[in-house]
Amino acid sequence: MILGGAVIGTLVIGLGVWASLTPLASGVTAPAEVRVEANKKTLRHRQGGTVRQIMVREGQLVRAGQPVMVFDDVEPRASVDVLQNQADTLMSSAARATAEATGRTAVEFPPELMNRMNDPRVASMVRDQQFLFTTKLQLFQSQASVLQQRVDQIQNQIEGSQAQIASVNEQIKLTAEEMAGYQTLYDKGFAPKPLILRYQRSMADLSGRKGSLLAEVARLRQQIGETRMQLTSLRDQRETQAAEELRDAQAKLADTLPRLAAARQTLAETVVRAPVDGYVLNLTQFTVGGVAGSGEVLMDVVPVSTPLIVQAMVKPQDIDEVHVGMDARVRLTGLNQRFVSPLPAKVTVVSADRIVNEQTNVSFYRVDLRIAPTELKTLKGDVEITPGMPAQAMIVTGKRTVMGYLISPITDTLHDAFREQ
Repeated sequence: MILGGAVIGTLVIGLGVWASLTPLASGVTAPAEVRVEANKKTLRHRQGGTVRQIMVREGQLVRAGQPVMVFDDVEPRASVDVLQNQADTLMSSAARATAEATGRTAVEFPPELMNRMNDPRVASMVRDQQFLFTTKLQLFQSQASVLQQRVDQIQNQIEGSQAQIASVNEQIKLTAEEMAGYQTLYDKGFAPKPLILRYQRSMADLSGRKGSLLAEVARLRQQIGETRMQLTSLRDQRETQAAEELRDAQAKLADTLPRLAAARQTLAETVVRAPVDGYVLNLTQFTVGGVAGSGEVLMDVVPVSTPLIVQAMVKPQDIDEVHVGMDARVRLTGLNQRFVSPLPAKVTVVSADRIVNEQTNVSFYRVDLRIAPTELKTLKGDVEITPGMPAQAMIVTGKRTVMGYLISPITDTLHDAFREQ
């Protein structure tokens, strides 16, 4: 009996000493959530439309350029097809007009068309323009050939007339020499006058014939000039018409190409892609076939490199004990507690005013806690902290003994009682 009482007394005294001397951390506890700092990337859809495919889920890790959501592309694709067809038609027409305006014998189509010759529509368009060019070239060459043949024929006539003129000149020369000899005899009275008159008539006939031939040559040369002018006019008309077609095609291209680029951009935007490596947060679309408005937020992507913070919601009655720089301990309740111990953290931000949750109508003060990167590296297993993960925070406000914890309800009651008196 005496021994048992001594043992019990020793235990009571030992517990009392331990409770009086052993310090325990005291603090403010609050529910919390893992959040990110402000450099998240918000994804919107510029045009809006019908959601055709949702390729991610909340909290999923995505890579830069990875498709995350697809919108219906019927209208944008139709616009691209129409404008692409217009642009291809104008480019092929411009290539043909360039060849005609510069007098080439073949059309050089741009690489934008030649690289897509496996497209039946483009191949048909190129063939049509090539056929039109060949047909117009053959018509021009045929008309030019007729005019050139006429020039050649007239030139032959001129050469024939010039040969006749040369012959007449020779006859005039010979006739003049003969007439000069007879003139001498006539002057001496040895030749009759009718003979001299006959030579004079011959000289007059030859001179008249020469004059006619010279007039014919002049007329023929005028015809050659007129025919060559027709040939030049034919060529100029072809080139002028081609130049007008080229200017018209280029002007329309200048209007069509920017609209085509804009339509392609709109089509590309029907596939929404992640701008950076990161985690999907605040996903707003969950239904295939749903409609998103123009400029509506689709989701946020938090870059992998973005620092994570723990945002605690402290009750208004506890906020007077919380200050920036205080130590805290964060328990990540969303993880298996066998692998994750409470992590040390620091208070970095205390909101200046209380915040009211519009859904629950509960008011709180926001307190941001930062966990040191070195502490995150101590996590065991395949543990990954992601935004939105729930947590529990305990902000250390001081230290008290176990005895202090036990008697604090009594002292608080007595304090309140004395205040009432």
